[in-house]
Amino acid sequence: MIHRSGKFFFVLIFAFLLVGCMSVPESKPAEPVSAETIAAGDVENGRALFMGNHHFESGGPPCMGCHNVGENGLLGGGAMGPDLTNVSTRRSQAEILEILSNAGPSLSPVMLPIYADFPLTAEEQADLVVFLEASAGQPESDKELLVLGISLAGFVAAIGALGFIYRGRLRSVRRALVNKAQKELP
Repeated sequence: MIHRSGKFFFVLIFAFLLVGCMSVPESKPAEPVSAETIAAGDVENGRALFMGNHHFESGGPPCMGCHNVGENGLLGGGAMGPDLTNVSTRRSQAEILEILSNAGPSLSPVMLPIYADFPLTAEEQADLVVFLEASAGQPESDKELLVLGISLAGFVAAIGALGFIYRGRLRSVRRALVNKAQKELP
């Protein structure tokens, strides 16, 4: 039976590696964005799209899952991607649009597979661009210590609650064992 399960394990690992080495799906580039569309971009809608308060039309994940911008959000954004607070000072508007549209030489190798099936509309791209441009000059936020502190406080509270709930669980067992041991002593 061990030999048989070893084969199963080998086949499972091989299948996992095979799926993991598959090519990235062909991306559907987003709609091209005109200068007029960018000029009509809405900063507040861009903030809502970034934070996930408004959903992308294609159903893609919000930017805040991986990125952070300024002081947005109680605990800030994700830490997996770079902080985008001053991205408009480091990259041109064309480069930001290339990344958002999954088209052009400035492709993001991480965002490409995530948004391959969820292209952003021209209006969504324009709203995000004007939001990112409006964030220029804001202080970058690092809330990792706050998240760590909240996590530790939650852990301590959970341990305290479990200790309180189960505080008398073993007393009756110990008492019975101690009484039995005392009776057996000479």
